[in-house]
Amino acid sequence: MAEERRLLFAYDALLDPDTLSAVAPGAEFFLVAHYPETRLDFVSVDGHIQPTLVEDPGHTVWGAIFSVPVAQLDALVAAAAAEGRRPGYADQRAVDREGTKHDCLVLVADGEPARPEPAYVQAMVHGARHWNLPAGWVIGLEDLVDDPLFT
Repeated sequence: MAEERRLLFAYDALLDPDTLSAVAPGAEFFLVAHYPETRLDFVSVDGHIQPTLVEDPGHTVWGAIFSVPVAQLDALVAAAAAEGRRPGYADQRAVDREGTKHDCLVLVADGEPARPEPAYVQAMVHGARHWNLPAGWVIGLEDLVDDPLFT
């Protein structure tokens, strides 16, 4: 019998293959996709600076969809909850490059706006490059690290 799996949309440090495999070693890359009508933001939650999605018409957040065993997905959600993140955006779907929509788990956070940690963004950049996310998106992430306000 096949193992039950769910889809995860990763736009954060979970894009980094090492980061994802540490929490969900059975995760398998599915495809590159984006969340329309959203933008990337960073918020502070109980001392943890976390990325999140914010509804914003005209913007999009790129990431990758992974197929994750349900048992590991539960562990991933628990680890995210310890950092102040929760499942969100249940009413929206990730869209792949061909325009197909996919129901995915997406982890988000609520908190006060904050500056991202450069090391965290570097993990996002590494993953974005690894999975061949659009070049413009990768450059935008790199700009977050290169911004002198963050150094």
